[in-house]
Formats: sequence, structure tokens, C-alpha cells
Amino acid sequence: MAVRAGQNRAKNQCLEKAQDLLNGSLRGFTVKRTQLWVQLYPVEKGSLQPGVESAEHLDGTPDDSAHVQARWCLFAGSLQAPPQDLQHGSLEQLAGWLQARQLPDAGGLHTVLLMSGDTLVTRQLSFQAKEKKHLQRLLPFMLEPELAADLSHVHVTHGKQLVVADEGRVTVAYTDKKVLQSAIQTLENMGLELEEIYALPATLPTSQGAWTLLLDGDLCHLHAGGLLCASVESALVLPLIDAALAGQKFAQTDVGLTVLVSAADIHSPTLLQLYPSLSEHPPLTQASITVTQQVIPHVWSGLMLQGDDLVNLRQGELAAPLRVAKYWRPLRTPVIAAMVAICAVIGSVFVETRINQYRFEALESQVEQRYRDVMPDGMLVDAVQQLTTQLSRYRAADASSGPVALLNAMLDVFEGADSVNLHRLSYSINDQNTPELHMTISAPTTADILALSELLGAKGWTAQAQNISRAGDLQQANLIVRGNGL
Repeated sequence: MAVRAGQNRAKNQCLEKAQDLLNGSLRGFTVKRTQLWVQLYPVEKGSLQPGVESAEHLDGTPDDSAHVQARWCLFAGSLQAPPQDLQHGSLEQLAGWLQARQLPDAGGLHTVLLMSGDTLVTRQLSFQAKEKKHLQRLLPFMLEPELAADLSHVHVTHGKQLVVADEGRVTVAYTDKKVLQSAIQTLENMGLELEEIYALPATLPTSQGAWTLLLDGDLCHLHAGGLLCASVESALVLPLIDAALAGQKFAQTDVGLTVLVSAADIHSPTLLQLYPSLSEHPPLTQASITVTQQVIPHVWSGLMLQGDDLVNLRQGELAAPLRVAKYWRPLRTPVIAAMVAICAVIGSVFVETRINQYRFEALESQVEQRYRDVMPDGMLVDAVQQLTTQLSRYRAADASSGPVALLNAMLDVFEGADSVNLHRLSYSINDQNTPELHMTISAPTTADILALSELLGAKGWTAQAQNISRAGDLQQANLIVRGNGL
């Protein structure tokens, strides 16, 4: 009686531990955005699983040929979902369900593919610490002795690397590359963004000293901590557990095996046969492993995407592509606004440049016209520069000197010489650094020219008439004036 009471207490403790593990994992894990979990599996003619209806074509005719079935579940903000959220059907039914639910478009629906443990292999490998840097390239060759297929046909991935001292351990998962590529292509063609791929048994809640066995129809998924992660038929569960126990030593009550069963399978023949076999299995009783049963809403209720031995197969050459639309949608409005602003600035700069160009051309035309008014003859190259040169010839150091001030002082002299005409005027500095005023004048007689020279001399200037010659009825001469004010 005392032994039986001790076993009951151990059983209750293990049950409480499993319940706390399951509930704690569910409370500690929250899906940050809407996630769609999908599992694909081939179904041959006449071998559909119980509860899965036959697939139909779009025209309503039955499709009994070999095809792919799917089951899926939508998680929106919480890991636990109502039982009715777990759906079964063909790929066409999945596409119709997605369309009917009006789920978020690209960038909003995070898709996770779950693969049964019988379609891939998950195991742990040891490696040297110095091999960590090149582990990704070394793994295929480390697995080559146990692979029946060519390395080029196998997709190998690994999880978190744990290194202690000079040795490390890593969880490795590998599967047929073509099968995985086909599943990825199938879901991507449906418009889903497949970001993660995991082995279904690896998503079962577990910890050191707590194993989990999920009953899934005729298939059983076992997650034995870091020892084993696999899916087998119910008839092979006991040999699978024996393989996990081989060579392992456990202290009493250190290990507990929790059998998760959905509410729909609570009375299934598989459970009625399997549970007593596990409870009475000699290797389990000898290792003091207590077997308990936990009822969950549906077979995916206890799954969780966390753990050191969880390996995402969406890596390497099959890694998820960069989703441009995911980043474009939130940035679309500010980017468009920025582009409109840039176009507006470019347009305004262009218009302003054209206006300034028209103004410059008009101003340049006016300058050229003014130059021709002053210099009717001669070559026009740069009107502004040529006018500046001409003006510099008539400018002095200050307002009291120079040709303008001199002509102002000579005004009364020219008023007294009505017969003298002034034709050309220039101001320069000779070789002796003496300013000179050169004038081309004409008068009826030479005496008039000489009289003007004498009047200028009387005012204190030195006036010298040169090159006196006749031009028609008039006498023409060059008059050079030097003196005060120049």
C-alpha cells in the first residue's frame, strides 16, 4: 500500500509538472502578429485519414487520385486557438478558406509550415569549438555516413549552437530537398509568405526531465528533451521510447512522460491500447518514469515555437526571400509625399531658372543696344566688358578730377567759342605718367582753333593743337590738354 501511495504521489507530481509546463509555455509565448500554421501531407487514393473529407475539384467533382492534403490553424495574438480553428482539407479548400477569411495581405500574415517527424530527421551532433565558424559547411559531411541519398539532394540545417569549453552540441535537421522545395512552392503560389519551417515534434513543450508524446490519429509525435524528436506510427512508439532510453540513467521522478491527446481522440482505439502499454512498459517503470495523460482542445493546442532544439529549416539556399512589400507598405505614404515634394522643388527651380534666363537675355540685349548707341562702329564681343573698359578711360581717382570734372570746368570756355565743334574725347595717361585729355575739334578757320587753345591756356591749362588739316569747309585738329584738374 505504501509503495502504491508513493507511486500515486509521484504520478500526481508529474501531472502537475506537465500541466505547469504546458500552461507556462502558453502564457509565456504570445504571437506578436497573425500567424497561419500549415501542414501538408500526401494522401493516396482510399487512404484518407479519419475526419478528413475527400478533396474536390473546383467544379465539384470528387478527386480520388493521389493528391496533397493540408491542415491549418490561425493564431491571432494568442497561441491557444479555439478547436474549430484547426481545419482539414485539400489545397483548394485552403485557398478558399483564405479568401473567405479576408486575411491580411503580404507583410501581415506570417506563415509557419509544420512537417511531420517521419518526413525529416532531427538529431544532435557534437563538434569541436574550433569548428564552430565553419559548422554550416561541415554538417553535410558529418552526416554523410548515415545518409542514403546524395548530399546534393538533402537540405541540412541546424539550430542554436551550445559550446562548453572545447566541445559543442548542436541540433541538426535534414530532409529531402525536392520535397521541401515543392512544399514551399505550393504555399508561395497561394500567396502565403512562408517564413518558418519546423518539425512538428520539436514544437511540443518539453524540458529536462519532462517528455511529451502527442497522439495525432494513427501517428504519434515524441519530443524527449534533447534526446529524441521523431514521429512514428502508434505501433512503433514503444521501440522509439526504448531507443531514447538506451544508455541513459535517470534518478527517480526525474523524468515524466506526458501523453497529449485531443478531446476528439479521447476515446480512440489507439489511445485505449497505447496508454496502458506505456504505463506498464518495463523500461519506463524500471527508469521510474511516470506516464500521465493530458487532454487538450485539439492536436495543435500544445505546440510552441521556442526551445534550444527547435530548428528552422527555412535557411541556407531555401531561406525566405526579402519581402519588399512588407517594408514598402508602411513607407509608401511618406515616400510618395517625399517624391511629390522633390518634384515640386525641382519644378520650381526649373521655372525660376527659366525666368532668370529670360531676364538675363533681355538685360543683355539692352546692354548691347546701349553699347551701339555709344559705339556705333567696331566689333561687338562682350558689351559689358567693352563698356566697362570705355568708362574706365573717363574715370579719375575722385569726383574733383578726371575728364568729367575737367569738362565741367571748361564749359564756359566752350560756350565762348561757338564756332568750335567737339567730335571725340578721350582721357589717358602718357609715358611720363601725366594725365591727358585728347579732343578732336573742328572750326571754320585755323584762327578759331588757336583762339580756343589760348582761352584754355588762360584758364591755367596747357593746350596744344596738333595735326591741323582741312576737312571740307572746316579746319580739323587734335587738341591735347594738360594741367590742373587732370
